[in-house]
Amino acid sequence: MEEKQNIKENGLKGSWIWGAILFFVLILVDQLTKAVADVYFKEISNVREIVIIPDMIELCISYNRGIAFSMFATSSIGVKMAIVLSTGVMMAGVAYFYFKIDKRRTWIRVACILILAGGIGNLIDRVYYQVWDPASYNGGFRDGVRDMVRLKIIFDFGVCNFADFFICGGAATLFLSALFFDSYAYFPLGKYKALAKEAEEKDEIKEEEFKAKRQAKKLAKQGVEKDAGSVAVIGESDEEKTDEKAE
Repeated sequence: MEEKQNIKENGLKGSWIWGAILFFVLILVDQLTKAVADVYFKEISNVREIVIIPDMIELCISYNRGIAFSMFATSSIGVKMAIVLSTGVMMAGVAYFYFKIDKRRTWIRVACILILAGGIGNLIDRVYYQVWDPASYNGGFRDGVRDMVRLKIIFDFGVCNFADFFICGGAATLFLSALFFDSYAYFPLGKYKALAKEAEEKDEIKEEEFKAKRQAKKLAKQGVEKDAGSVAVIGESDEEKTDEKAE
């Protein structure tokens, strides 16, 4: 029993370590690509953009003081502060969910890491450039979240960065996991069918245990009430006997 517990603890520790490594690698990729694009387009080259695939993908540099598609870029200090704070709270929630979820739910955990890395990657820029403070605005030069990839696939998505890609990838992974690649998926595929059956059996056992505990508490409560009633009856009888003797 103790050996199984040690194996489980080591497995959890190992999964957290790999998750932490992946998280920091993604943060590094995001910050490095932002820094390289920033320096290249502002200090090294005079070109405004580099075409990777004509009419589809271009590299450039842009600064966003809002959120996706520059929404709330001109909003008040209060709104922007609320965005920054709510982002921090949401990332804390995602991190908590990651550490609480069963380590065998691999793709859900990967999705959490992607979303967490993307959210914090952009949060770093928002805090560093103080996007909520109008006084920090200097006309669009290095004063917001750094974006460098313009996508024009199907329609113009605007300029984004790798943190945005991580968030979108995490959301897509989460969606596909919920459908196919998880023990609690709606339509589990492959090995996830067996995991889904195992999860269902565990849930049934937990439900039975919960019902048994609730029933035990109910019976215990009834027993206490019954004992209390018996004590009260005995007390009343003793009082009656005492009164009779006094008379």
